[in-house]
Parts: sequence; structure tokens; C-alpha cells
Amino acid sequence: MSKRKPYNIKAGYIASLRSGINKGWVVIYDAEKASLDNKDGKYAVVCEQHTQIVNVSSMPKARTSMKSVCFCSECQSKQEVKKDG
Repeated sequence: MSKRKPYNIKAGYIASLRSGINKGWVVIYDAEKASLDNKDGKYAVVCEQHTQIVNVSSMPKARTSMKSVCFCSECQSKQEVKKDG
């Protein structure tokens, strides 16, 4: 584990990125290897700060979700506050 990539020791880890919205981590996992539900897609994208997860079927979709954090309602509400404030 490193400060730069603190989740890389977890099972199923594929990629991680600091969220531009909350400065927390958003991580892509192979859902099956990470023991996460994989019925809606092979990859699990996780907002580690708010523990919200979305499953997607492809890496391009996972990377898009990771960058936008559109699946995390708490991150999205913080983004709306920033736009309004």
C-alpha cells in the first residue's frame, strides 16, 4: 500500500483515482475477485468515502463512472452545492 494508491492491496483492485468533487478515492474492482455483487456487471466502481457502488459491464464504462462519480448521490449533492454556492 502507498499514499499514492492506497487501495492497490485490496482483492480485485484494478484502478483508482482521487475524486475532484470530494478528494476521496474512487476505485474500480473486478467485482467477483473483490467478493462484491457482480450480477449487474463485471466491474464494481466504488466511492470509498461514501461506500456507494455501481456495477458496469466494461472498462470504458467503469473509467467514465470513476471520473464523474455520477453514481454517488452524496458526491453529486456536494457538486450541486458547489455550483449553487
